[in-house]
Amino acid sequence: MLQAGTWYRPGYYKRDNADKYQCINGEVTNVRNNVGLVDVSTLGALEIRGSDAAEFLNRIYAGGFTKQPVGKARYALLTNEAAVVIDDGVACRLSDEHYYVTATTGGVDRVYQSMLKWNAQWRLNIDIANVTSAYCAVNIAGPKARAVLTKVCDDIDLSGDEFPYMGIRSGHIAGIPARLIRVGFVGELGYEIHVPQHCGEALWDALMTAGSDHSIMPFGIEAQRIMRLEKGHVIVGQDTDAMSNINELQMGWAVNHKKPFFVGGRTLSELEKQPLSRVLVGFVIDTSDAPIPLESHLVLQGEEMVGRVTSCNYSPTLDKIIGLAYVPPGDAQAGSQLTIKSTGGVLVCATVAELPFFDPANQRQEL
Repeated sequence: MLQAGTWYRPGYYKRDNADKYQCINGEVTNVRNNVGLVDVSTLGALEIRGSDAAEFLNRIYAGGFTKQPVGKARYALLTNEAAVVIDDGVACRLSDEHYYVTATTGGVDRVYQSMLKWNAQWRLNIDIANVTSAYCAVNIAGPKARAVLTKVCDDIDLSGDEFPYMGIRSGHIAGIPARLIRVGFVGELGYEIHVPQHCGEALWDALMTAGSDHSIMPFGIEAQRIMRLEKGHVIVGQDTDAMSNINELQMGWAVNHKKPFFVGGRTLSELEKQPLSRVLVGFVIDTSDAPIPLESHLVLQGEEMVGRVTSCNYSPTLDKIIGLAYVPPGDAQAGSQLTIKSTGGVLVCATVAELPFFDPANQRQEL
């Protein structure tokens, strides 16, 4: 078990005589080839209701939400007044005046407090409720995820045409009332299933039973983090720090530049006039016996520190060591060579790579 915010979460599931890394890599491989199940109940959950709900989200988050269709989810990136990225999640529009918004495990209390603070000034016609403890959730992911769900869900059309990527539907899983979001952190066909808190164990058991013919296995956050790294997804608080802005993270795609205002937008527009001092990039280490760099290991130019590693791990999918690091803009182009000071002072050579490392066309998650 690993501590995540105020929670303990399964890091990995011990199997037979396998060691930690064999267990983790086995979980990754099974999700990529079959189907896996991970508990994501620790995700923050917020309900925003009222006639100004869309306007409120449009002001709070960097993206656009006033024209978001009912039944669709959108990525929601949150910045503070200094344009520093402080949280992210998905905003699901359940009706014209009702949104269900997720937040990070460790950040939901801060997000909730920030929402209350801003609306005390704006006085929009909304109600904000922190419902994290009212729901539990799992993410079922992998190429066989739809086949497993079909066995326990008969009131939602799960086909790709009727329930596309970033869609949200309400129905029942094994008789349990559920909200299904076609989204995931691992880059596979996947569904987040949110149900009332007291139904969590029944949901888990029903899915594990339904998936027994499809090689379903539970997986922990260690495998989840490897798979999200293969997809180049940022973890707020790990790949970001107290100064990280959207441009440094190369996440301008998450900003709606046409809307007149959002928290941090004015600062971001000023920062865009200044040259960047660092950029978050992906890198690959091709030497299989190189020591894996750890978080905060240094990127060097000669003897000068010019950046740092934020995430790094062995990818069983790619059979390579991959990672994310802040580097100077001049070293951010794919193919640039980096020197990383790893464990024991060993200098490791790395090559900047295009993100994501895996399935760049996102074909797997949009099946």
